[in-house]
Amino acid sequence: MREIVLIRHGRPNGATNPKVSAAGFARWVKRYNASTIDPKSPPPKELAQSLKKHFVVTSHLPRAIHSAQCCVKTTPNLTLKILREMDIPHYKFPFKLNVYTWLVINRLCWVAGLSARVESFKTAKNRAKIAAHSLVELTERHGNVAVFGHGMMNKYITKELSNAGWNVSSSQGNNYWNVTILNQCHR
Repeated sequence: MREIVLIRHGRPNGATNPKVSAAGFARWVKRYNASTIDPKSPPPKELAQSLKKHFVVTSHLPRAIHSAQCCVKTTPNLTLKILREMDIPHYKFPFKLNVYTWLVINRLCWVAGLSARVESFKTAKNRAKIAAHSLVELTERHGNVAVFGHGMMNKYITKELSNAGWNVSSSQGNNYWNVTILNQCHR
């Protein structure tokens, strides 16, 4: 039975929650996307042990690559830009909010279809579908695959894999180092 393990990256150094303007939020997103993992956010020890025989894949964002390096103690076998997180839009609202409030408001506007000069929600969901297909192909060539990626993208990849007949055998929350394990169904 083949397995795909989707892992959300560890807590980035850029994961702060200051009160900022819309322009400050845009700068925060840029710093967050450039962040590596906070040394105070190590991977669970049992995770590294469980991935010893997996083909390791990451998105191209530093927090995903660094998470894989911290967890499996080697560079990823493959880095795919298609696995990057769904864009974090930013709108020019005239007030200051905490970063996490900006995230919620901006994501809701984005999901509702408001243009934000970033990849649309529909396009991002289609990218998740393509990514899921690519991961299935990797299991056919390499056996079990471990993917160090991102929260929203992992959620939509899981949905696409489930639609393609993969079973979710385990899923743990939405926090950093969240792990979702999918197994291929026998037909």
